[in-house]
Amino acid sequence: MQNASMSHEVRSSYGQDTLRYVRLMLLVVPLLMIVAIIVYAVVNHRVEDSISSYYLGPARDLFVAMMVTTGVLLVVYSGPPLEDFALNLAGFYAMFIALVPTQLGNSLKLLDPDAQQKQILSVRVGIAAIIIVSAVFVFLGMRTNRWPKGEFLFSSWTKYLSIGCAVLLAAFLILVLWRAIEGTEFAWVHTSAAALLITSMGVAIASHLGHRSLCADDTSGGKRIHYAVLLYLMGAGLIAWPILKLSGIAQTVFIIEWYQISLFAYFWYLESRRLWDFDFRSGWPSAYTGS
Repeated sequence: MQNASMSHEVRSSYGQDTLRYVRLMLLVVPLLMIVAIIVYAVVNHRVEDSISSYYLGPARDLFVAMMVTTGVLLVVYSGPPLEDFALNLAGFYAMFIALVPTQLGNSLKLLDPDAQQKQILSVRVGIAAIIIVSAVFVFLGMRTNRWPKGEFLFSSWTKYLSIGCAVLLAAFLILVLWRAIEGTEFAWVHTSAAALLITSMGVAIASHLGHRSLCADDTSGGKRIHYAVLLYLMGAGLIAWPILKLSGIAQTVFIIEWYQISLFAYFWYLESRRLWDFDFRSGWPSAYTGS
């Protein structure tokens, strides 16, 4: 019995370490892109107008790898029902940011016809793969009760947020399918995915404000003001986006992207610190199970 107990404790320790490193990876992965951008800027004496502008450059593989990895980690991470739902959506949108860069239409015009068709086919295949795999993921999640279903629909606030997220998701899918069929510019796919990613992350952060209308238990860890400030700053970034664009600042998207990434990195730091020493062997708190 003692050996069995020790074996269980070891397995629990492994599970806890896995969760810790999943959180840490969401902090470490962006560092890869930061280093690549710095090296690129030093070598070429310039900074692109957005992160995804590196898509057709030497940092393409690293950019795609970073965004896809981030998307996967966001989906894999499990938290309270509303946060889990929002981060799943954020991970979904991150995939499109990775595979459909901003101003792809302009980039395609620089290629010869044969290269254009190959690039368009590559984007179409990527879009189809994301949608199919996501559909399978949702199906399996519902079959195994992994998908949160209605656990987060316990208040009018969560219902409105969920309906809003679902409507935005449907509109985005229509846009993606339309652009994939059209296959010439893929206009607004990247921008929409980025805006919806930020919105989804905002919902995830809002779930930690300590309001019972958003989460069954207080998961703010005593730092409610930190989450509130983060949420306001993310909203301010979305407002600043068109203002900076109209001001003619070429690096507007680049600035907003890294601004939002920095805010989310701090949110993830708060979460990692709050749950670092939580003993999962004692069971998940009710906020994580929806009970």
